[in-house]
Amino acid sequence: MALAAAVLTVSALPAGTASASGPAGSGRTVGALPSLKATPRPGAVNVGLSPSRRRQLLVQAATSAPVTARSLGLGPKEKLVPKDVVQDADGTLHTRYERTYAGLPVIGGDLVVHQGKGAALTVTYASSARLALPTTTAEVPADTARKSALSSAAAKGTRKAGAHGTPRQVVWLAGGRPALAWETVVTGVQQDGSPSERHVVTDAASGATLENAEQVESADGNSLYSGRVTIGSTRQADGTYALIDPDHGGHRTLDSTTTSSGVLFTDDDDVWGDGTAANPQTAAVDAAYGAQTTWNFYRDRFGRDGIADDGRGSYSRVHYEQQQGVPLANANWQDSCFCMSYGDGADGQHPVTSLDIAAHEMTHGVTSATAGLGNVGESPALNEAVSDMMAAAVEFYANNPNDVPDYTMAELDDLHGDGKPIRYMDLPSKAGISAVGYAPLDYWTPQAKRDEPHMAAGIGDHFFYLLAEGSGAKTINGVAYDSPTYDGLPVAGIGLTNAADVMYRALTVYMTSTTDYSGARTATLQAAADLYGAQSDAYEAVANAWAAVNVGTRYVDHIAVEPLPTEPVATGQPVNRRIVASSSRPGAVTYAAKGLPLGLSIDRTTGVISGTPDRAGDFSSVITLSDAAGDTRTIAFTWTALASGGHFFVNPTTYVIPQFGVVESPMVVHGKPGRAPSDLKVSIDLEHEFSNAMVIDLIAPDGTVLHVKTWGPWVLTPELHETYTVDASAVQAVGTWKLRVTDGTPGFYDLDPGQLQRWSMTF
Repeated sequence: MALAAAVLTVSALPAGTASASGPAGSGRTVGALPSLKATPRPGAVNVGLSPSRRRQLLVQAATSAPVTARSLGLGPKEKLVPKDVVQDADGTLHTRYERTYAGLPVIGGDLVVHQGKGAALTVTYASSARLALPTTTAEVPADTARKSALSSAAAKGTRKAGAHGTPRQVVWLAGGRPALAWETVVTGVQQDGSPSERHVVTDAASGATLENAEQVESADGNSLYSGRVTIGSTRQADGTYALIDPDHGGHRTLDSTTTSSGVLFTDDDDVWGDGTAANPQTAAVDAAYGAQTTWNFYRDRFGRDGIADDGRGSYSRVHYEQQQGVPLANANWQDSCFCMSYGDGADGQHPVTSLDIAAHEMTHGVTSATAGLGNVGESPALNEAVSDMMAAAVEFYANNPNDVPDYTMAELDDLHGDGKPIRYMDLPSKAGISAVGYAPLDYWTPQAKRDEPHMAAGIGDHFFYLLAEGSGAKTINGVAYDSPTYDGLPVAGIGLTNAADVMYRALTVYMTSTTDYSGARTATLQAAADLYGAQSDAYEAVANAWAAVNVGTRYVDHIAVEPLPTEPVATGQPVNRRIVASSSRPGAVTYAAKGLPLGLSIDRTTGVISGTPDRAGDFSSVITLSDAAGDTRTIAFTWTALASGGHFFVNPTTYVIPQFGVVESPMVVHGKPGRAPSDLKVSIDLEHEFSNAMVIDLIAPDGTVLHVKTWGPWVLTPELHETYTVDASAVQAVGTWKLRVTDGTPGFYDLDPGQLQRWSMTF
C-alpha cells in the first residue's frame, strides 16, 4: 500500500509519485552545476512564538475546534484536539490537530489546518479515509491484547518485557481504513542495552497485530569531542555548581553510571571535564554542548523555543549503558522522558556524544512535537532522514573547528574499526553493509518501506545533499564529494541554509504522521512554493533533487511529465491513456504528437491519447509538450501495437488494482459470430504481493459473470501468470468483455497496489 501521503488542497502542485523504473543503484555520476540563489519571501518565514502566545493560540484552537470540525465535514463522533501551531510572518496560522472518535484517540488521523487572513481554509490530512466504525465494543479483551503485545514485543527482541499500564482503546487509521484496536506500551531492554518502549497496536476484532514499533530513536556512533566550549551551569546554595542550563529551558545533564534515572552532575569549581574519556565529566560536557547548540540552532534559524517549542528543556543521561551490563554503542531519544541517553560505545571507552548525533536525536523530539512521523511504511525512514538533515545543518551552524562541518554522520568515529563515517549523505551506499545485514539506499524503490529505517533514510539523506549542494564532484571544507543521480541528469543545489528552511517548513507545516517519501516531495514542494514561489528556480530544484533519487518527476525546460503510459496497445481495442505534464510557469501545458500507432490521436488540451489502433507494428512516436511561456519539451520513444483479432484477442493496457478495491479491463471481440466456446482460454498477467488473494471474474457482453479464479491459497506469490479454461458456451462471443479483478486481502495494511498488466482470450 502506498501510505497516505499529505493531501494538500492549498494549491495545484505538479503531479508525480515515486517511480519504480530502473533498478536501485542505477544512477550515474554527473557533472556539477552552479548553485542556485534563493531568497525566501518575508511573509512565509516562521514567526517565533513566545510560550504564552503559543498557549493562547492553542486555547483559541481548542475553543473553536467544534466549528472547525464541522467545517471540515467530520462526523458527529469526531473531535479535534490541538497539538501544535505555527505562525507565518504574514499572519497565516498552521494548526496541527489530533483526532478522536467517540472519545477514542485516532492513530493516523492527524491533520493540519492552514488559515491565512482573507484566504480559504485548507487542510493537510494524514489519511483521507472516511472515519466510521460499526461499533466501539472490542471483541478481543484488553488482557488478551496485553498478553499478545508482550509476546509480539519479545519476538522483536525486547528483553524483560512488561506492560506499562493497561492497554488503551484506540482507532487505528494509519493503515488506510479505520479499525478498533488496543494500544499497549511495552517497556524493557533492547538487544544492545538501550531502553525499549514498544507501542503494540492489536486489532480489537481479530486480535491481529497492526503495529509493533520501537519508540526509542537510536543511532550508532562514538564520542567526537568539540574541544573547549562554554556550557550552562547553575550555582547551588552550598556553593557548588550543577549542570543545569538556565538559558536553555533548565536542561540537565545526568550521570547514569549507577542508575538509569541518573544523578545530576555537580562540581566545585565550574570547570568540567578534561577532554579525555577517562574523566566522566567529559561526556557530560559534550552532551550539554550538543543540547545547547541544537537549541540555539532551532531558535536562531526558525524562532523555535526548545525541542517542543514550549520553552521546556530536556535532559541528557551519559554513561547510560553501564548500569545495563551490556556494552552500548549508540545514543537515543525518548519521548516518554523527553530525554537523551548516551552510551559509552562498544568498548565502553568512547562516549557517543558527538554534536551531529546529539542534533540527530534531539531532532527526533522536534519531529515528534510537530509532524509526528509514525511507525509504518516509509515514515520511520523519513523520520531518520530528517534527523540526519538537521544534524548536518546544526554542524554547519556551529562551525566548530574541532568538528569541521560536513555531510557525514560520526565522521571521526571508528565504530566499525575502519575509520569510516556511519553515514554518507552524498552517496549513502558508501557506508557498505551494516552489522544487521542492510545497506543504505541511494534511491527510492518499492521495497523502501520494508527496509530498516536507518538504511532507507539514505533516500532522504541523498535528496537533502543534492538539494543543498547539487550533483557532481566538489570539495567542501576539505572533504571530497561526488554525488550521482538516478536519471543521470545534473542537479543544481540551493545551499544548505535554504535546503534546511524548506525541510523545516515542510516538517512543521505540511507533513503528518503517515507521510512517506512521495508525500515528503509534495510537502517540500509546497514549502518551496511558500518560501520562494512556485515559479522559482528553488521550486524546480526541490523537484529535481527528488527526481534524482527516483521520487517523482523532473523539470526539463520548466516542464515536468509523469512516466508515459506507453505499454503496448492492441489492434481493435479502444485506447484511452493520458499524458500528465505540468509547468512551473503560469498557464496550461498543451500537447502534440507525431508517429502514434495508426488510429490514435492526442487531445491538445487534455493530453488524452485515444482511438482504436488498426495496424500492428512498431511506431516511432514523438510527444511534444509546450507551456504558455513558450517552453517546449520533446520525448521520443517506440510504441508497439500488437495484433488482436481472429482467434486471439488481447488487452495489454496496465490497470492499477486499488487496495481492497475492484478494477475492470475491457476487451472488444469481433468477427466471432455465435456462442463462445466451452473451453475459452483466458490468460492473465498480474503483479501483486499476494496475487493468490485476487479474485478474478470474466464478464460477458450480456453481463453474465463467469468465474475465473477463486481466492487463495494464502501464500506469498508476487506475480501471477496463468491461463484458465472457462466454459463460456452460454453467451455470445461478439461484444465487449471485461476482466474484473477484486483485491481480497482484508487485514493487510502495508501492501502496494497491484497491477493487471495484460490479459487475453483465445477462442
